Amino acid sequence: MMLLTMTMAGAIAGAGLLLIARGAVGHTAPLAAIVAELHRPRVDHPPTTRRDAAVEYLAGRSSRARERDLAACERTIDRYVQDRLVWAMLGAAPGAGLLLMSAGGAVSVVPPAGLVVAVVLGAVAGWFYARLDLRSDAEKARRVFRHSLAAYLELVTILMAGGAGVETAMFDAAAIGEGPAFRHLRSALSAAQARREPPWQLLGELGGRLGISELEELHASMTLAGDGAQVRDSLSAKATGIRLRDLAELESEAQVRSETMVLPVALMFAGFLVLIGYPALAALSTP
Repeated sequence: MMLLTMTMAGAIAGAGLLLIARGAVGHTAPLAAIVAELHRPRVDHPPTTRRDAAVEYLAGRSSRARERDLAACERTIDRYVQDRLVWAMLGAAPGAGLLLMSAGGAVSVVPPAGLVVAVVLGAVAGWFYARLDLRSDAEKARRVFRHSLAAYLELVTILMAGGAGVETAMFDAAAIGEGPAFRHLRSALSAAQARREPPWQLLGELGGRLGISELEELHASMTLAGDGAQVRDSLSAKATGIRLRDLAELESEAQVRSETMVLPVALMFAGFLVLIGYPALAALSTP
């Protein structure tokens, strides 16, 4: 027992002497440096690898419109480059097939140089068509988001009419729905709650990131609305406006498609007339 007590006392004394020596000769950082380290941003950017550099090069110059389209479609830059390569291969496939057939002797009408040019042109056309395809998919995703946003605003107004508060109605309505739109809304509302900011502000930022002007307009109108019945009326009016705008877009699109069907129908009618009149013309021209 005596030996254990002496060992513990010696250890405590040694640790005390070590701390005294360290305090005497050690270096203490200034308080300003410690405060600056506390306020330093903690976002660490990973080093750029060769693969990342190649992906950025193949993706082309970044633009705000492309970033919005990628966010609306929930695609990464790697997926965009993959789609570009796929469309380039699809564009070059017909020319490459004819080139292989020409090399095998099955096709000899088109010279090989022309087929090589066709392969290159098809690959380039497919490469740039990927951007148009991304834009088209983003517009479809935004249209679906607008439909979901109108339903979400209607749910919020119904919950507010039942006595719920503004933020409570917004969170409860976002928790009811499913799909990408409601997932984005829940994420924005959760971020607003964590940052202790008005939910309209985060919804406006979401609209700017996805390229949905209705969310930005909602942020502006709700900032001016205040609270209570004015908010409910503004939400109801906004939902009605979104539905009317979607209805107008659908009607205009249907009208455009109806107009594009005029030419095929006219060509079919002309072919039908030629089919009927050819025997008579052939009989009259025969001696």
